[in-house]
Amino acid sequence: MRVIAIDLDGTLLASDKSIHADDVNCLKQACEQGHKVMIATGRALFDAHNILNNHGLSLPIIASNGAQIEVDHRVIYEHFMDDAASRQIMGWLNDNHMYYQVYLNDRIIVSSLGIEQIKAQLHAVTNQEPSFSEALFWEEIKPQTEQYGLVYAAGTLEPDQHRNVVKIMVVSPQHDKLIEAKQHFGQIKSCTVSSSGMFNLEITSAGVDKGAALHKACSHYNAQLYQTIVIGDNLNDLPMFKVAGIGIAMGNADQLLVPFAAFQTRSNQECGVSYAFEQYINPLLHENLAIGRNPQ
Repeated sequence: MRVIAIDLDGTLLASDKSIHADDVNCLKQACEQGHKVMIATGRALFDAHNILNNHGLSLPIIASNGAQIEVDHRVIYEHFMDDAASRQIMGWLNDNHMYYQVYLNDRIIVSSLGIEQIKAQLHAVTNQEPSFSEALFWEEIKPQTEQYGLVYAAGTLEPDQHRNVVKIMVVSPQHDKLIEAKQHFGQIKSCTVSSSGMFNLEITSAGVDKGAALHKACSHYNAQLYQTIVIGDNLNDLPMFKVAGIGIAMGNADQLLVPFAAFQTRSNQECGVSYAFEQYINPLLHENLAIGRNPQ
């Protein structure tokens, strides 16, 4: 039995957020063979559920970059952000008029002013960089603006009103703003800052990432971490690439992730997940080959 963890956006999901039938079938086949196929995503748990349900899949889920782990429809692990840290972060984002989303257990809160804040930043960017593609930007942030469970709150979000925050997602077309935010939040010891795209930041509690969550999932299944296989495309996948036995990067993967991969498959638009199973994973599983080195 092997644990196989697969990212959603840019990996299992095509650009229209669908999962190709070939990919669905290869996941089901691996499960039928007794392997533990997991989703490992930055999306909220309920959002990931919605996507899987729409494609007839029922799989364990690592959600919000590892802040929550669900197995057999039961949450076996969750780690909320420190309340003081989430208030500090939200206050800073409010002061800097930045768009952000607050992930809670049952919904994602965003200010009704958020889209106007993004449009104001876009106006500033296109004035400075006429070649900047607004169409590309809006396409890139669709996973954030069209996700399941979004709830719009009137006016500016009040930091004191939200406790047990799972994750905070920041979106901006201004790279200098994202860099400034990353540097500022990086100084908060109780937080981890990552990214799943060129226009976002994701803030969770310290010690929360996909790699740590994969370790916890392996402990739950009594599986060897060094025997795991992971597939992903972006930098929030890097922690699990560093600890897994084999990492497989998508054809569309961030170039900073690729050096950490043993293999590179096709893109998410070309059924890269099913191709990875066909070319790399199934031969290993069929022969029951060791795929990593026991660190002991």
